[in-house]
Formats: sequence, structure tokens, C-alpha cells
Amino acid sequence: MNAIHIDNKFLLLAITLIFISACSRRQAETSIKQSAAGIPVTVSALQTGQMATYLDLNATSAFLFKASVKAPVTGYVDNLFINQGDAVQKNHLLATIITREGSAIREDSASALKFNGLLNIKASTSGLISSIDHSKGDFVTEGDQLCQIAIQESFVFILDVPFEQAGSVKINTVCDIQLPDSREIKGIIKSRFTSVAGNSQTERMVVKPSRQISLPENLVVKIRILKEAITNASSLPKSGILTDETMQKYWVMRMINDSTAVKVAVSIGITQNDLVQITQPEFKPTDLFLTSGNYGLGDTAYVKVIKTPGHEK
Repeated sequence: MNAIHIDNKFLLLAITLIFISACSRRQAETSIKQSAAGIPVTVSALQTGQMATYLDLNATSAFLFKASVKAPVTGYVDNLFINQGDAVQKNHLLATIITREGSAIREDSASALKFNGLLNIKASTSGLISSIDHSKGDFVTEGDQLCQIAIQESFVFILDVPFEQAGSVKINTVCDIQLPDSREIKGIIKSRFTSVAGNSQTERMVVKPSRQISLPENLVVKIRILKEAITNASSLPKSGILTDETMQKYWVMRMINDSTAVKVAVSIGITQNDLVQITQPEFKPTDLFLTSGNYGLGDTAYVKVIKTPGHEK
């Protein structure tokens, strides 16, 4: 019985070995067939042209200067002739204030005095009414703020720059101001604040629009600043650039004939949208590079190009 049991074990082991050998043979045959047919890939030529990188940051609209209109005497706001947002010119009548004495005389119907105690409050400068602090009938004391006038010429955007990126933003640099409604205007970075914002630890800079534009305060916009521009940059799509896990080494698979691609180490520069600049080595304009099917290939690979620039095979 023991001899029969041992024989059965050897028989089962032999069948298993035969099965494994057959599978290995089949896989090898499949690999050979695929190698003979070539790995299907797509290729692309180098693109040459201007490439640029930008710094995109948020900014908020603001008026740097506002004129405060104050009550010259103690009394009551008799009338208001303005609304918030109104544009006013210098000497425009803003309000009237009646003194306490004038108010008392007005209430005394038997009084025959001509004095009415009314004082006209006029704008000291042109601008926009940005706030109104008192309404008709309010009691005010001498020096109380009645309203504020925003000086239109002081309209700017306050740019928040992370401190670590502040070195990339230079004074007198021209930039693009992108409004929420997709409009775009030019601006120039005029100055920087002497302190950083407490919560965000961002450095604040003043961006002056190139032309006067009517916008509200506290509008958030996007400021685009050019960081680097290269006139004749050679580039490939991102899919054509391969790298290791540490992203320290980069390479491409370059076609050396109709069916063979070889690995070539490269140095990369700036990235713009889907394109990556190749700085080294210098390739020929006619060179073709794998942009799909290139992952996991060895130093040399037999391939079948299924798509070339401009047409399909």
C-alpha cells in the first residue's frame, strides 16, 4: 500500500511538471510572436517655439486713499443728498446739519428769529461715496464721520504673494489682471507693503491697472506674472518623457529606424501646459520619439508605429 501511495505522488509531480513546462513554452512562444510583431506605439516629433512659465496669484481690489467727511459742529443731520456709490465732484453738496440751537428755534413756532442754524456739508474732493455713517435725523457731535469719499485715482489691486515666492515678483513688472467676467487688463506692480499679512504670512504688493476701470472694492481677481520665457524651446508632450521613482533621472525613447527605439537620457527645463522643454541633448528636427507604448521598455525595443505626426499607418 505504501509503494502504491508513493507511486501516485511521483505520478502527480510528473503531471505538474509537464503542465508547468507547457505553460512556460506557451508564454515564451507568445512573447516571441509579440516581439516579432513589435510593440504598438505612437510617436511625435519635437516641437520648437516660445515657451513660458507664469506665477498665478490672487489679488483684491481696493482704494488706497479715502477722504473722511466729518461734522463741523454738534447737531442733527437735517438732510442727506447722496447714496453709497454715487460719484461726486469737489464742492458737491453732501448733507446739511442743523445745530442744537437751530433745532430749538425751529421747534419754537413763536420765535421770530431769522437764524436757522443750518450748515451745508460739501465734498472736499472728487470721488465715489464709499460709506455713509449717519442717516437723516441722527445726532452727531463735532468731529463725527458723516461719510467717506474713495479717491478713484487710488484704485489698485492688493496682491498677496507667498513669502517664499516674493523673490520672483519685481517692482515695475508688467502683469495681466484677469477679472472674474473673463476680461483681462494690463497692470504694473508699483510697490510693496512693509509688513506681511498676519494670518497667511503673505507679502502684499500694490498692482496699478494700466487704465482707469470702474470696479467695486474687495473684488478678487487673478494676477498672472511672467516668470521665465524661452524663444526657441524644443519640447515634447509629457507622455514622451519618462522618469524614475525619485524624479531625478529623465529619458526618452527615440526611434533610430522604422522599428527600433532606444533609450536616451535627457535634461528637462520648463513645463507649459502639456509640453516639457528638452534642454539636453540637442536632437534633430526629424527625430521621432515614443509618446505611448513607451512605459517599461528596455534600453532597446522593437516597436510597430501605429501613428506618426500628421497621419496614421
